[in-house]
Amino acid sequence: MRWSDALRMAATSLARHKFRTVLTMLGLIMGVAAVILLSAIGNGTELQVTRSIETLGSNLIFVSPAGGTPFSLEQAAYVQRATPMARQVVPVLTTHSQVVFQATSVTASAVGTMGSWFALHHVRWSSGSAWAAGANRLTLPQVVLGAAVAQELAPHGGLVGHHVTLLGQRFAVAGVLAPVGQGLGSSQDSDVFLPLSVAQSLLSTNQISQVIVGTASPTEASLATNLLTRLYAKRYGTSSAVQVGSEDQLLAAVSHTQQTFTDMLSGTALIALLVGGIGIMNIMLVSVRERTREIGVRTAVGAHADDVVLQFLLEAIATSVLGGLVGMALGVAGAGLLARLLKVPVVVGAAAVFLAFGVATLEGLVFGLYPSIAASRLDPIQALHYDG
Repeated sequence: MRWSDALRMAATSLARHKFRTVLTMLGLIMGVAAVILLSAIGNGTELQVTRSIETLGSNLIFVSPAGGTPFSLEQAAYVQRATPMARQVVPVLTTHSQVVFQATSVTASAVGTMGSWFALHHVRWSSGSAWAAGANRLTLPQVVLGAAVAQELAPHGGLVGHHVTLLGQRFAVAGVLAPVGQGLGSSQDSDVFLPLSVAQSLLSTNQISQVIVGTASPTEASLATNLLTRLYAKRYGTSSAVQVGSEDQLLAAVSHTQQTFTDMLSGTALIALLVGGIGIMNIMLVSVRERTREIGVRTAVGAHADDVVLQFLLEAIATSVLGGLVGMALGVAGAGLLARLLKVPVVVGAAAVFLAFGVATLEGLVFGLYPSIAASRLDPIQALHYDG
């Protein structure tokens, strides 16, 4: 039998049982769409987190205490002396506090730091600017508000020049940062920045939370990270006393974690796709039983076993291909709809699309093979006398 005849017969059979064909494809459609959609969500999450980390600035190193290690402002001077490739060294002290403006109160991260923090992170300004040099000696110290904090305190803007209360102290608002969005952990949108000396005074401490180091290139950042790791291990006798990590290391760790998360989501969806393939086999076996007499007539008039296998196998493959195409369309459309409704990045990967479609097509071949062989092995005499 020619391939064209087999294809025509397969198409005629599928069209004759439209409802059953649609039900058979449904499992594959949902499986393919789920693989594409869940993969797109995972890719979008990774992109969002990566962008958020990159807003920290380029070529950065983060030096933080661990295991109760004392970490005073002297650490910033030590890092500056120890790393000649460091262009900027910025100490940071972080805590949480209520920020009050008139009758409105917002919980935020209070970040005590230097004015150079803003240049190091290449921030964009919504209004105002960083506090002026010597602002910590003013009668009323100054703060910079993150975009989300400013929005909650004054939805209509205009906070620059007004006063807010933070850590029990009144501050003048020097500037408001442009929004950067939420990523891994906290976002600078939810931070309030004040001079480090003022923060230490209000908290009655000489400790800091972190030292941020800026270098000229990723290569220098890597060199500085290795150098500081060795120096601190020698200074404290252990590598766990102080944590030293670069932005590249953080990005690599996040990318690995997000890829694992995406693979888990896609694997879960592939299980659903596998169930759809089993559904094809079940329906094909039912179809063989229902068409036993038809198979007997075909073999009685000269059809070979290979012809019967080809016909039923093409029906299974056609069903899986159609289901895969519809699933692809639904998955891509669903990803776009999800991005618009939730306002989150959703990235449809070509690899996920082709993987889902390829697996669906392969399932039609694999799960359709056994019913096709079963049909070809029917005894023609018994098939002609079958009345079930």
